[in-house]
Amino acid sequence: MRRNEILVAAASIILAACGGGNDKASTVLTVGTAGATLKAGAATLTIPAGALTTNTQVTLREAEPHHQGRAARVEVEPHGTTLLQPAEVSVKVDDNNAKVRMHDDNDDLADTEIEDRNHGVYKTSMSSLGDVEVELEHGATCNPACTTGQECDDGVCKAHVEDAGAPTCNPICPSGQECDDGACKAHGGGGGTVTCDPACATGLECDNGVCKAHKT
Repeated sequence: MRRNEILVAAASIILAACGGGNDKASTVLTVGTAGATLKAGAATLTIPAGALTTNTQVTLREAEPHHQGRAARVEVEPHGTTLLQPAEVSVKVDDNNAKVRMHDDNDDLADTEIEDRNHGVYKTSMSSLGDVEVELEHGATCNPACTTGQECDDGVCKAHVEDAGAPTCNPICPSGQECDDGACKAHGGGGGTVTCDPACATGLECDNGVCKAHKT
């Protein structure tokens, strides 16, 4: 009996060493024509009403990036499921001094927008369920360091605008809008051509407040 207990304990240790545990967040929800919002760790997925025609079991999970140097990966299944209305997927980035790029299933640059400045959340749209990887392009450091109430933005100290206590938006705001203290508003909060703040990362260009892949 003692020997059996030892064997069971040894088997448990082997399973743990082989990856039996997984600390990545994951959410599964059956989504119908009414749409829904799923959250898993730093990732959020909003499937709008009318995007799906039948009840579909949707999985949203965080995963290890497949490409070196990437900060995060979000996987959405059933992979390849076509949506009649685009979904929005967002990721919270814990880095104030970085420009954010998102890559789609083909590792092409996806259109990237700020979702919530108060919480450092960025988003992109998807016309079919799939995967997104997040890349951070770190800006120049600030020397001397920024004072209290400021943050470093590519070598320049600016007023710290992030407010972790501000209300969030649920569902994710539509493309072209961002969450401002719990309400969806046009990027920049006004009319006319809107600049991109923070500035777009290398390989992206600003299109009325939205960072998009360069058009050739």
